[in-house]
Amino acid sequence: MKAPGRTTLRSAGGRGMTLAIGRRELERWLTSAAFNAYFGFRLREFAAGECTVEAPSRDEFERPGGGICGPVFMAAADVAIWLAVATLRGTRERWVTADLKTSFLRAARREPFTCTARVLRIGRQVSYVVAECARQDGTLLTHHTAIYVRTPDGGGRPRSNELGP
Repeated sequence: MKAPGRTTLRSAGGRGMTLAIGRRELERWLTSAAFNAYFGFRLREFAAGECTVEAPSRDEFERPGGGICGPVFMAAADVAIWLAVATLRGTRERWVTADLKTSFLRAARREPFTCTARVLRIGRQVSYVVAECARQDGTLLTHHTAIYVRTPDGGGRPRSNELGP
């Protein structure tokens, strides 16, 4: 039985996947993340198991010599992956990066880019995801593979350090 308020979508392979979260909740989650005050990532589009974020062009992202520094691409990929997993599992479960591999394909210079993540396989505890960052014209800049894991305390319960005094 499908949960109320969830939309069933079809993946490219024809498997049905249920969208577990809407745009407002994803955007609220992204804007409430402290790190995003620095990066300024914006949600562009999403579907069940997929998410695209936009990264702005900022002087702070430039490395000596004029290229965008690698950690910005890695952060964009991690965020897109985080949100892609959330589209399938919602926000009550806590999923974290266990492994992130990055291949830098081309340099980017003072230009905004997008990063799209796609969940390849998700289970109860482990998710396998790929992401790609690209220029506005679609030229690939980076390719990422990731393993996300569900943490033992990720059931919507507060962690011990979140309980307060």
